[in-house]
Amino acid sequence: MISYQGKVTDSAGDPVTDGTYNMRFRIYNAPTGGSELWNSGVQSVPVTDGIFNVLLGESPMPILDLPFDEDYWLLVTFEGINQTPRQRLVSVSYAYMASGLVAGTEVVGSVTSGTAAAIKGTNTDTASTSYGVYGVSSSFWGRGVFGWASATLGSNYGVQGSSYSPDGCGVFGLAYATYGPTYGVYGSSYSTDGRGVYGSATTPSGNTYGVYGESSSTWGSGVYGIATATSGTNYGVYGLSHSTDGLGVYGLAAAFSGSNYGVYGESGSISGTGVYGVVGATAGTTYGVYGHSRSSSGRGVYGWASQSTGNGQGVRGESDSSTNGVGVYGLGSSTTGLNYGVFGRTFSSDGYGVYGTGVAPGYALYAAGDFAASGTKSCVVKTSRGPTLMYCQESPENWFEDFGEGKLVNGRCHIDLDPLFLETVTINSENPLKVFVEHRGPCQGTYIETRETGFDVIEQNSGTSDVGFCYRVVAKRKGFESKRLDYCKAAETDSYLYPELRENELKE
Repeated sequence: MISYQGKVTDSAGDPVTDGTYNMRFRIYNAPTGGSELWNSGVQSVPVTDGIFNVLLGESPMPILDLPFDEDYWLLVTFEGINQTPRQRLVSVSYAYMASGLVAGTEVVGSVTSGTAAAIKGTNTDTASTSYGVYGVSSSFWGRGVFGWASATLGSNYGVQGSSYSPDGCGVFGLAYATYGPTYGVYGSSYSTDGRGVYGSATTPSGNTYGVYGESSSTWGSGVYGIATATSGTNYGVYGLSHSTDGLGVYGLAAAFSGSNYGVYGESGSISGTGVYGVVGATAGTTYGVYGHSRSSSGRGVYGWASQSTGNGQGVRGESDSSTNGVGVYGLGSSTTGLNYGVFGRTFSSDGYGVYGTGVAPGYALYAAGDFAASGTKSCVVKTSRGPTLMYCQESPENWFEDFGEGKLVNGRCHIDLDPLFLETVTINSENPLKVFVEHRGPCQGTYIETRETGFDVIEQNSGTSDVGFCYRVVAKRKGFESKRLDYCKAAETDSYLYPELRENELKE
């Protein structure tokens, strides 16, 4: 139906007398001539002070079933007299009937005060895959949804999304392009307290995400956040989840090849953080940042501290959980290729590729599997000149060692090794025990007879000395008996070992 209002006057311009008059309304496809498309028939219409109101298409009129996909003109007949010229139906009449926006149409809203939204999308469906606002861009440099918070202070958001569905997304962005710098969701904020992208999943259970991003491009980013302020506590991407099974930020790089990242964070501030994750829960298996990559060359979490000075960290994680919390947890699930649970690199003399703080009985860094470093492995001790490094001894084979003391009695002594130590090593004819003895007093010299659980110290020439001694034993680590000077393929591109590679890395 179309609401139509008019005013009827006599030849002098005065309103006609109040009453009911016969009127007819017809719609044509041309201002003159043309075809009649709809006819209301004669209707009794009340007129007061010359004003009348009708709903075209309301019973007992015929249904107004025109498609409204072209221009129409309305002819009004009053008491048998056609009123000319015909009146063109304009956009107000079309607005209610439109099933969608014409391609290229701009929707512009402006709000100068209050909490109203310039443009607001609402979807009340709480179960299916529904969107409050859904944006798609096929442009090489386009954005599915682009939000801009231009205020330089206050808690403002480029894009804020909220979902109450257990399977919903606060903000869901999808970049269909399979190459080029594309973004599922791109947010930018210049405020010192603002967020480039801020997502909140308020449901306290289920697999919900504050922000969920996915990209199929070999160079794309599931979620890319940049904080351009060079000072202050700002975040490229900030995620917060209160669910015991939730994730502050979850990134998935689904491509099985290429240099792609589940989550990639970068900060230009000397006090900023590339990726910063906080889990408010103080119990349960929670993660400040959790990254997962299925690519043989991908990274679960990749952090880069590009400044050559200062205390920069590629990735820094902290957990306040007293049970099973992890500051940074990385999993390289691929069984082939150069993949890393956590990979950190820094060129700063005071920086750390990976930095972890652990209070006993926790671990600052725990590696499930082989651990390798192209630099030194050190323990830090406190001395009069400050923190000082103590260096690990290295060996071409994998040995475990133990120490102890004994005493010859009438020229002989049997030593049983610690049973727990024996559980960690292999001692047999192919992997014999090595024993080194130092005497505490004079004797005729001794020799060693080894067994699988210990050894005997025997004085030469059937001596009968009673003298003490200390010993050191070494044995092959169980399960690693054949390890010797293995080749490390992962270090082929290590610029610490091969400094000539560093210049190329800095250029990249």
